[in-house]
Amino acid sequence: MKPIVVQTENLPQICSAWLAEHCELHICPVDSLRFKELLPVVEGLAIRTYTSVTKELLDQTPKLKVVGRAGVGVDNIDLLACEEKNIAVVHTPDANTGSVVEFVLTTMLSHLRNLKIVDKSLKQSEWNTLRDSCVTLKEFSETTIGIIGFGRIGSRLGKLSKSLGFNVVFHDLLKIEETHGCEQVELAQLLSMSDVVSVHVDGRIANKHLCNTSVFEQTKSTLLFINASRGFIVDAYALADFLLHHPKANAILDVHDPEPITSEYPLLHAQNAKLFPHIACKTATATTNMGWVVRDIVAVLQGNTPQFEVKK
Repeated sequence: MKPIVVQTENLPQICSAWLAEHCELHICPVDSLRFKELLPVVEGLAIRTYTSVTKELLDQTPKLKVVGRAGVGVDNIDLLACEEKNIAVVHTPDANTGSVVEFVLTTMLSHLRNLKIVDKSLKQSEWNTLRDSCVTLKEFSETTIGIIGFGRIGSRLGKLSKSLGFNVVFHDLLKIEETHGCEQVELAQLLSMSDVVSVHVDGRIANKHLCNTSVFEQTKSTLLFINASRGFIVDAYALADFLLHHPKANAILDVHDPEPITSEYPLLHAQNAKLFPHIACKTATATTNMGWVVRDIVAVLQGNTPQFEVKK
């Protein structure tokens, strides 16, 4: 008899099809009646970003053996409750590293190089004015990028940025041995010297509002701030206030708190903030890589050792 697995959010078809071959698969969102009916018998959960696995939910799943998160972060899963109930948690820690780094580099480089397009015929004087308005004040070799968090994503961003000629500094709670030519510094030093600050920390509770008023007060008035880690890392009101009072500063944000953003979101109408709908991981390759968390779900259900189990 095949184990019962519930998939609550979309996965690539190839991954869902593979999962269906190895278990009795039910695809239904958590707010559906069918999901509630399956709670007493479900043995595996396949989730993504917007399914919360709480203690209250786990109390209704006496047969649950494994929760599989198609992605890196597991802050939407109560790890302590899973540990207490002997439920394995598996994820895909390196699935979207490349895509997130590409997103940060693409948006950062597009901003740093002051590019404007020609969309109509121009007189010579207009042509000259447009060209003059495109002057970029700093080349890469004159620009310092500060990376907060030097794990998988932060270190790859540092390595690639360094290869492009940027001066790269980073801050991490751990002493990093492989720095790829980047310099590890204290947070205050990073904030004061960086033209660009990109955040890549994990989702632990202690990191909530890590980037707050105190942090922004220590940065340059021309800062480019980038967050593609987690929305709650940033105090959105503090950042909005900083951007309002420093019109030459800019922010690029791919993650938000809450998602989707509401009309009250303080950064929604900030002229110097670019907001993206959580798309840094949205490449076909990364999406498929994350979907293959189903392999570890099945491994646990078959009594085998999964490749990527979250260590609690």
